[in-house]
Amino acid sequence: MTQVYCDIIPQASGWCFLSEEGQSPVYPSYRLAVEAARGYSESQAAKRKTTVLRQQDLKGRMLEIGGINQSWGSDGMTGMSGRA
Repeated sequence: MTQVYCDIIPQASGWCFLSEEGQSPVYPSYRLAVEAARGYSESQAAKRKTTVLRQQDLKGRMLEIGGINQSWGSDGMTGMSGRA
């Protein structure tokens, strides 16, 4: 399988992701951008491609994002007892 990257980046009006196909639409929240990137990733699996989701840290490094279930609880909170 080919490994490709999908980077979640901030925009002036929200968040988007960059993939090998270009930039996604801008989403109003980080969470929506990650969910859209995960959907894109699932569509790439059919093409025998593994997608690595990354985000930029404050020093400009691209770091792999853990699973969405690790980041967000079923109630929509951060998974940290409501603390951001």
